Amino acid sequence: MRLRTTTAVLALLAGGAAWGQTGSAVAVPPPPPIVSAPLPAPASAAAPAPVTPPPGLVQAQPPVSPGSQAPASAASDSNMADTAPVISSGWTPGKTALLGVLDKVDGSTAQVSIPVGGQANVGDLQVSVQSCLIRPAGQLPDAAIFLTVEPLANISGPPLFRGWMVRSTPGATVVGDAGETFRVIGCS
Repeated sequence: MRLRTTTAVLALLAGGAAWGQTGSAVAVPPPPPIVSAPLPAPASAAAPAPVTPPPGLVQAQPPVSPGSQAPASAASDSNMADTAPVISSGWTPGKTALLGVLDKVDGSTAQVSIPVGGQANVGDLQVSVQSCLIRPAGQLPDAAIFLTVEPLANISGPPLFRGWMVRSTPGATVVGDAGETFRVIGCS
């Protein structure tokens, strides 16, 4: 019986049947042949059209080539902690930065308000705000804060973070240490 079923299935497959079933055996036909064709040639071999970047908060400056001098506008280390980079993007300057603070030890949250040019101690960190900007009316609401985060134990050393934090991209800059994490709530 088993030999007859197998023979019948093979006969069905060899004869070009789509599928066959005899008794308890099921025959599945082989997959169809794959026909492939090469991809069409690109429309033009010329360089692609330049894509303008979306309007952003901070535009990167081109790197200074070796052997050339740095631009005169480059800030020295002595005044870098005092001022934020100048941005000509149309954002409106604010006077007070509002940061959300997550205490990672006990899971509590708080908000801290720091005036521009001021500083606050949060846990074992010192947060200094150099600039606070708001997107102009008529555009999607957003806020950005230029701040410096330093450990209280080593204020004279390098900061943990120095740069812009933007409310609309909270994951782009995770600022804080093992005890606290900050995020931008707003600017007024």
